[in-house]
Order: sequence, then structure tokens, then C-alpha cells
Amino acid sequence: MISEVDDNMSGSIDFGEFLKVVENQKTRMENMDHESDLIDAFVACGGQPDKSGHVKRETMIKIIKHDFGLTIDIEELINKIDTDGSGEIEFGEFSILLAK
Repeated sequence: MISEVDDNMSGSIDFGEFLKVVENQKTRMENMDHESDLIDAFVACGGQPDKSGHVKRETMIKIIKHDFGLTIDIEELINKIDTDGSGEIEFGEFSILLAK
């Protein structure tokens, strides 16, 4: 971490470089948590931890409407994000759906 921000290669960091370390770490943690949470949700809905597989359209509708009781038009959202028209939601599509 220190070598990433030690601009003058002194082997130690000044306050400005320290702030870069903190900011870099915050960014890493934000990205990791979001990605990890997204994968966990994908797996819980039927996908695989390596982002392969898919979530069935019917499963997603059941979770949103029945399990969570939400009144959003999930069918329309799925139609918009299911770019290949498979009726199955792959990880990329799942990510887009949860971002809406």
C-alpha cells in the first residue's frame, strides 16, 4: 500500500500520501462490498458464486412480488434488462436490474 503512494520513494509517507492510502483503501472496500453483496444476492436467487448460471424470470418475479410484497412492475424491468431475450437473468443483467 505504501509503495503505491510513496511518490518521492523515501520509504516513508507524508500526510498527503497517507490520505491517498486511506482514500485508496476506502475505494477498494466500497467496490468489494458492493460486488460481494451482489454476488450473494445472485446466488440466493439461483445463480452461481462465479457469476455463471442465471436466475429464472419466474423466481425473480416471485421474490419481488410475493416474498418482498413490492408493487413494482418487475416484469417490465426484466423485459428491459433481458437483452438476449432468454427469459433467464444472467449476472450482468442481474446487476443492472438491482441498480434500477
